[in-house]
Amino acid sequence: MGNQKVQKIKRKVKNAGVGVDFKRVKHKVGKKLPRAKNETNTDFTSKSINLPSQAVKEDRSGVAVNYQNLTLKELLNQTSHHNDKSRKHSLVGLSDLFGRHPEHVRLHAAQVLATLAERIVDGDPGVRSELRRLLGESVLPVLGADALRPFMPMVMAHVCGAMTHLSLDVRQDALLFLDILMDHVPRLVVDGYLAPCLAHFCDLFSASHRSRSIRAQSLAALTKLLTALSSFLRRAFPSGGAGPDGGSDAADAGPGPSSTRQAALQAAAAATGPLGSDRTRWPARSGAELLAGLDGLFRAAAAATRAGRGKKGPKLGASDGVDKNRSKKGRGSVSTSEAFMSSADAAAAANAGKSIAAAAAALAAVAAAPPAAAAAAAPSGADLAATAASGVLATGTAMAAALVAASDARASALRLVSLLMDCWAECAPGQLASAPEAEQAAAVLMVLAATNTLIEKLLLPPLPTGGGGAGASAGSAEGQLRLQLLQHLHDLVAKRVTGCFPTTSPPVKPAAVVADTLVRINLQTAELLCRFLPLLAHQPPQAQAPAQQGTEGGPLQWVPSLVGYYVGVLEDGVLLPAAAGTLAEAPAATAGLSGGASEGVLAAVAAAVQSLDAGSAQRLMGAVASFASRQTARSTARVASIRMQHGLLRAALAGRLYLEDGVVAGWLVPLPKLLWEVGGGAPEASTSALQLMMDAARFAAPGSSIAEFLVNTLQPQLAPLFAAQLPPKAAKAAIAKHKATGGAAADKGPAVAAAGGPLAEDQVMVLLPGVVSKLPEHIAAQAVDLLYHTGALGAPLLKPLAAVLSCAALPRGLALRLLDVVLSRLRDAPDPALAASWLLSLLFGPQHGLAVLGPDGADLTADWGRQRATLDAAVMGMGRLGGAGPLLQLLLPQVAALPLEELSGLGAPAPRVQRYSLVCLAGAAVADAAGAGATAAAALPKQLVARLPAVAALCGLELAAQASAEVGEEGALAGVFGGGAGSNAVAAAAAVAACGPVLQLLQEQPSLAVPLLQTLAEVVEGGVQAAGGKGGAEAGAGGTVGRLQLHLVALAALRLAQASVKLQPVRTTHVAAKAVAQREALVAAATRLTGSVKALPASVGASERAAACVVESQRLSQTMADLYASA
Repeated sequence: MGNQKVQKIKRKVKNAGVGVDFKRVKHKVGKKLPRAKNETNTDFTSKSINLPSQAVKEDRSGVAVNYQNLTLKELLNQTSHHNDKSRKHSLVGLSDLFGRHPEHVRLHAAQVLATLAERIVDGDPGVRSELRRLLGESVLPVLGADALRPFMPMVMAHVCGAMTHLSLDVRQDALLFLDILMDHVPRLVVDGYLAPCLAHFCDLFSASHRSRSIRAQSLAALTKLLTALSSFLRRAFPSGGAGPDGGSDAADAGPGPSSTRQAALQAAAAATGPLGSDRTRWPARSGAELLAGLDGLFRAAAAATRAGRGKKGPKLGASDGVDKNRSKKGRGSVSTSEAFMSSADAAAAANAGKSIAAAAAALAAVAAAPPAAAAAAAPSGADLAATAASGVLATGTAMAAALVAASDARASALRLVSLLMDCWAECAPGQLASAPEAEQAAAVLMVLAATNTLIEKLLLPPLPTGGGGAGASAGSAEGQLRLQLLQHLHDLVAKRVTGCFPTTSPPVKPAAVVADTLVRINLQTAELLCRFLPLLAHQPPQAQAPAQQGTEGGPLQWVPSLVGYYVGVLEDGVLLPAAAGTLAEAPAATAGLSGGASEGVLAAVAAAVQSLDAGSAQRLMGAVASFASRQTARSTARVASIRMQHGLLRAALAGRLYLEDGVVAGWLVPLPKLLWEVGGGAPEASTSALQLMMDAARFAAPGSSIAEFLVNTLQPQLAPLFAAQLPPKAAKAAIAKHKATGGAAADKGPAVAAAGGPLAEDQVMVLLPGVVSKLPEHIAAQAVDLLYHTGALGAPLLKPLAAVLSCAALPRGLALRLLDVVLSRLRDAPDPALAASWLLSLLFGPQHGLAVLGPDGADLTADWGRQRATLDAAVMGMGRLGGAGPLLQLLLPQVAALPLEELSGLGAPAPRVQRYSLVCLAGAAVADAAGAGATAAAALPKQLVARLPAVAALCGLELAAQASAEVGEEGALAGVFGGGAGSNAVAAAAAVAACGPVLQLLQEQPSLAVPLLQTLAEVVEGGVQAAGGKGGAEAGAGGTVGRLQLHLVALAALRLAQASVKLQPVRTTHVAAKAVAQREALVAAATRLTGSVKALPASVGASERAAACVVESQRLSQTMADLYASA
């Protein structure tokens, strides 16, 4: 077999699938048969499905539900669901519910806010976005500031926690939530939580937070933080006016409870507030108590740390501050500050860093001395500094110093400025002049704007300069602290930004947006540098020279660059200068500053002028004058220029600035023209110009150059602002326009009444009203008051003032104010004849008989009521000019030549005004003489005494007739014919009241009663004779005496006579035993008057007046019988 070979025969393998229809399955013993392929599996399990939307099947009528038929409680419960979409849908449902039932927001405010505040730190961005929309649209607008105030601590706790969250997205969204709160309730946030917000902003800008991830270190993330900070500061410190909550943003408003002003208000309210009013506030602690407590906490924490080294123990606050449900998504948030027991500790831990020493120094330096009312309870800034240096904060207690700094808004602001300067360096501002980018330039701009706001509003707020709170002087303790802080800020800020100032135009023309941003960077940098100019006054003399000359070595060597930049902006309009050695583009594109930019530039220039030397200050003021001259009258820049000059004038008046002779006069020269150009369309410009002129005139020293300028130059320029009388040739065009514009009413106005018929050219005075008539009345009053302070009024100004007082160009109240100012200044007139001539023109001038029209045909004629008010005010003001008696003596020759006794002028405007003026002056002269113990004969000239009864009688007739026309004879005569005696009594009372000056004269001179009644009888008799000669009864219907209807004159004469004989002095004089002849003469004159009334012709058109005359005649006869017949 050894030689035998075993050969293996290979078997041929057949294809198993070929030729086989079914494969037989071999079954083995003990194994289960396989399941058939078509077998049905009957083993299954079921679970319940919870569908919240199935609530639509329930009947919930009468219950507030949303579109899914869910109630408020159900929706609030779903906000804490483990599913992100469920939480988001619950917020959508709440928005719909509050839209349908907004009242439930206030009814369940506590539950709603407590639940929604937890979602601020939600882990899902969609939930946070929906929550912002819900708060901004449905919750905060409905609640308002008052309803939200009790819940602000809870809401702000969640917002501040979100600002220190571990997640970058949550931290960024926290700024959006803060922005929503600042949109709706800015004062609540600022007044109570400014310091925590600024401390958390410090955390967000700190290197420890920004270095957590690459995305947090990017320029985009920094831009988001800067945008949020800028938005917060813009709403926290608005530029001016009332805040969104209606509160006024006054200059002395403090930044919040950390300010001394708020501390003083709280201390004052604690003594007078109602019981329990402060139960919702934390108990106040003094600065020393706070420092001591923080130092104790720090020492205890340090001791515990040393004792527990190497030992494992529970983390600080692990059982109190950490939520047990953090592992579940959406159930809460992980915050870096939650491990601490209080928000102050949390902010303190976040503030630990390289700026702790600066923040502690700021707390000591910035804190101003509190008012005397709170001095016992609150220590001053110097006390805090001394306490911190003397042992309460010993060496090495940096953590306690940081905690103190975090509790004060100003200390946080100082640290924030330091962090912003780090961001400034990170943005590489040196590249802006070569290759600027939009995002980079925007970030630099926001850094500068935020730094400016923090310094102006918190670190170095403006000191009060008026009232009892004078600003701190440089030698005071507070002044020294402010100066030290200013120097610290200069070293921190100015030394960095001056290296890139001014930013020049890049070689390649940038986009318009980038160019505008670069311009704003220059303006913000210049404004920031102006804040450090007060350091010039405190530099040693050897250091001031290099700063002013621009040489190297001075600590403020950037001052010449700053002055040169502002001069270029104002004079040449160069906002973005060209780099050295390059060609600059024409400045036409940037020559015009916008309204806000011009105000900022001029405000900064005004502050700089008060700190610079005389040469630089004059250079800047000249540039401002050049800039203002190129602006239009109504532009915002022109208004800002005037306000800036006004501010400099006030600074000069307060002794903080020296203005050379002629500077103020140069400011005032263009202002009258500006007022004329703007008219009444720019009240702000008019107010600014008038206020500048007012203060310049008020404080002008007598005999100074500015006082001479006011009298000789400014007064003539002010005259056209009130009125200008046009030549007579303009009357024809004015009459034509009056008829064209007035229509049918043109034949019934005051102008036609003054002319006595159709208007003729010789009966019209054309007066061009000035811009004062177009201004609002309170602004026009400033223009009137300005005249008083310009000195003695000259002839160029007095003439148009007399014309404007004789017409209706100005409102009545303003005209009376103008008259009072003129009368007050007439006593200072260098020429007494000028004052007498002006009074003669006002009281007896012929312009009262002319119709006054404007160039456009407007009727400016004054009615009798306005004329009478002006004359009464003028007579009452005669006491300032020596009295009415001397004035009558002075005006007697001119008055004697007036035809005051002629009946043809009865009812005409000019004679009526002249008679009324004479009667009022005579009554005032007699009253003055009686008060001085002199006789009436000595008070009145003899020539006037003879004419006075007739003038008084005609004046009384005109007054009574005018009163009857105003009351209406239809209503007045209703009582005569059974309509009621009350109406007739009202008409009679109105006529008697209108005759007040005449009756006052009779009160002082009872002997004038007899000639007055005789004149009345003669007037009625003359009218009866004239009417009878014209042809019987029909002539009686049109019978007149002058311009008055005969029966109206008779009725007025009867009422005047009845009022005269009832006067007590007249009765006493004529009832006496020795006055038989006078009494008989008085009775005879009354009988003659009643007899002439009986002879009145029958009147078809005046039957009611004729009947009233009969009734009044019977009453006069009965009165004479009752009062004088028995005597």
